[in-house]
Amino acid sequence: MTTTKAIRSAKLIRAYAVFFCISGTQLAEPSQGFQRTLYKAAGHDAWICLLLMAPISMAAAFFIAKTAGQYGNKDLYAIHEDVYGRWLAKLPNLIYAVYLFLMCLTIVHSYAEVVQTWLFPDLQGWLFAGLLCLLFIYGIIAGIHAIAGFATMAFILSLWLFLLMYFPLKFASIDNLLPVLEANARQIWSGVYQSTYLMLGMELVYFLYPFVQDKQNVRKFSQLAVLATVLTYIISLLCAILFYSGKQLTDTLWPTYTWYKVVQFPFLERFEVVAAAYWLMLVLPNCLLYLWCCTRGLRSVFGMKQQYALYLCCAALVVMIYLMPGKQNMAALYQVMRYIGGALVFLYPVLLFALVQWKKGRMRKTGGRAA
Repeated sequence: MTTTKAIRSAKLIRAYAVFFCISGTQLAEPSQGFQRTLYKAAGHDAWICLLLMAPISMAAAFFIAKTAGQYGNKDLYAIHEDVYGRWLAKLPNLIYAVYLFLMCLTIVHSYAEVVQTWLFPDLQGWLFAGLLCLLFIYGIIAGIHAIAGFATMAFILSLWLFLLMYFPLKFASIDNLLPVLEANARQIWSGVYQSTYLMLGMELVYFLYPFVQDKQNVRKFSQLAVLATVLTYIISLLCAILFYSGKQLTDTLWPTYTWYKVVQFPFLERFEVVAAAYWLMLVLPNCLLYLWCCTRGLRSVFGMKQQYALYLCCAALVVMIYLMPGKQNMAALYQVMRYIGGALVFLYPVLLFALVQWKKGRMRKTGGRAA
């Protein structure tokens, strides 16, 4: 459980860092190839799915920030202990810790495939994961203040990658968007469901909130992060639909990297290679945040030191990538993460908020004091 004294002795972060942590987490890994998935679901009307996803995501972000605000200096694991009791809380805490670890696993595996495809075809995925784990250990031991600072810097220094969407627009065909509203309700709903994976990352507010100095601004910046993410995804998806034909888009595994091939500079021949390498700046903060939250959960459940939990997670990460090298295995994991992530990030915050309100109301009636 996080105490006020422990937080005061730590280096607190500013609320604006929450914006960069959330939006950076949501944009880094899925934006490499989400266009293909959404186009398969809803065709050229896929952008409508993202519009519908915006209010759903903002509502989830509201409940997450509101619940965290009820406790101030307690993270999600401590909130579970208050709501369910010390022993019953171990189950939801373990579930959340496993979910956070699996999120890190999918990100590392996805980027390892990018590196193998565009940079080093002979590089083993487990070896690349092991090298990344050295960075994970270094970053997480430095603490959340360093992680949030790196996430902010990485987001700002990577903005130019999204500005390069201008280049494929020179070859855009507006006819690719017509006719509007051709997809039926089932296809639109399928696209909304597929887009749930894009918005995962809002749950980090549960863990960052106790370490924020100006807590009154967390809700505002978390909402802004969701809006920025949705807007970026809509622009990126529209660019892909305008640039590719329907068949090209469904057959292209990484539309973002592929359209970088049209980016030309007189001093650089293959810009997509540079973009693939630079994408590590976006991926690394995600893994640091997810692993940091995961190790705090393992500490809460098993009582182990966070540093030992970090070593355990890194070892498990390398082993699992070694045991699951095939794309089919990872595709199944992505599908599972959509179910788990959708439940934990969009449904569970509403339930937890209701439980917190019920408990606080009950304690007021009995003359007790809410935690």
